[in-house]
Amino acid sequence: MVRHDLRSRGLITGAIMSVVLGCSAVPAVADVSLYEQGGLKVDGAFTGGLSLFTSPGAQFGAGSNTAGSGTARRISGRPSWSELFLHPELKASLTTETAGTFYGDVSGQLTATGGDGDASLYSTTYGHPVLLDIENAYAGWRSGKTLTSLGLEEDALDLSGGRQSFRVGDGFLISNGVNNAGKRGGWWNQSRSAFAQTGIVKASHGPVRGDIFYLQNDSSQQKVQVNLDQAKAKIVGANIEVFGNADQVEGGPARNGATTYGDRKWYAGLTYFNVVNASNDGPFSFGSTSVRSGGTSNYTVTNTVTSNREGMNVLSLHLGGNFIPAVPDFSLYGNYVYESNSRSNSKVDASAWYIEPGYQLSDVLWTPKLSYRYAHFSGDSNPDDDKKTAYDPFFYNSVSRGYGTWFMGEIVGNYIISNSNVNVHMLNFSVNPRDDLKLSVLGYLYNYDKKNQYSNGTATMTSDSLAREIDFVAEWTITENVSLSGAFAAAQSGGGYRQYQKTQGFSGNDDKTWLLGETSVIVKF
Repeated sequence: MVRHDLRSRGLITGAIMSVVLGCSAVPAVADVSLYEQGGLKVDGAFTGGLSLFTSPGAQFGAGSNTAGSGTARRISGRPSWSELFLHPELKASLTTETAGTFYGDVSGQLTATGGDGDASLYSTTYGHPVLLDIENAYAGWRSGKTLTSLGLEEDALDLSGGRQSFRVGDGFLISNGVNNAGKRGGWWNQSRSAFAQTGIVKASHGPVRGDIFYLQNDSSQQKVQVNLDQAKAKIVGANIEVFGNADQVEGGPARNGATTYGDRKWYAGLTYFNVVNASNDGPFSFGSTSVRSGGTSNYTVTNTVTSNREGMNVLSLHLGGNFIPAVPDFSLYGNYVYESNSRSNSKVDASAWYIEPGYQLSDVLWTPKLSYRYAHFSGDSNPDDDKKTAYDPFFYNSVSRGYGTWFMGEIVGNYIISNSNVNVHMLNFSVNPRDDLKLSVLGYLYNYDKKNQYSNGTATMTSDSLAREIDFVAEWTITENVSLSGAFAAAQSGGGYRQYQKTQGFSGNDDKTWLLGETSVIVKF
């Protein structure tokens, strides 16, 4: 097991290396060819990462605790821990002249968390979890030249099914099919992302891409660690996007925004899905018979973020990139999501949205960039009625456009909020001293959307002030195979969060400055 004590050196290592070294995204690397003859090709790939953390003043002094309100045991006031993942992958494809390309992918993943687990109020990864399991197991077919006689492009149609990842836009709504908590042992790295079951049709022509999809999230630990998993959900939906390809780099491959998100200069799209089946009972129920109002159900506000899913309709509009040719340094990202459910005992009326303009001075030394984001995730002002208005974040992931998406803040975004019942202001300033080095400063201000959501019979919340945070991030691409990242963060609690801790049975010693140092190395072949 990956178990070691980082207490004596963790803060020094985290603080120094976090400021000096870093990289949030692994560069694209060609797979390793294992066999190729005729149209048959077999490739191998490997990704691995090791991350170290230390967090003095965790939870503003309340510390990290074992799960279970009322029976929680304090783990540490300054937890230090590690996360490891190893992900070998095998890919095969058979290209034919008249029947397109058949392909498949299988991969496994080992994840492990050592030390004190993590810095959540109720730790999601304490107990040194280690898990070796299948990540990808899917097969598919691309049309190749079979449809070109109909006026379509090569590989215009792609059909696939099995266990695989799937993302829409920058991952605000659909990106991650698994909750990396509990026995999965990789909360910060978020290295597992595959949906347990998928059936996906992708079609593209020119600047238009369309998807029809069936997805089921991985909720395999729901029965044994229910508070550390989402409600099991099966969704059916469609997505259509129009996009523009980014400029081709001299000597590099042609851009293909239809299949690669990073190849897009801009995009805009519409997504709709229906939850055809979901876990709506027990801790995933929601209604007027809550314990806090004198009832006997398992309902609590904090574990029903993913409740009332069955029958839910979800509509999303999204856009991003550099839309104005005359002003190529200006960028704009945004997303709006509306969730509704009119089923008896499963009513939902919730929403979320964000807007994020940015500007980069590409002709100035170190190409500084400044962006601002406002993100809104609805809360529930009356959780004791029979309608849920707290936003369900569904399947968002951590890094798609860099730090802060969509775990907004290395402290608060990772270990407090779940992208529901919160409004977030973010200011992001970055410079690039070298092509392979990026330095950023991110500031956050968090407020509860509906402070009454967490009040109970013994403690009432009167403040919507959650916290404020500042992150210093460094990202260094050492080689095309190795990247190093780091961050140093500090956060202070607001009156609302101190009141929330009291609703959870914690009181006093809850206004310390919370610090976090983290470093991560990722290797990819």
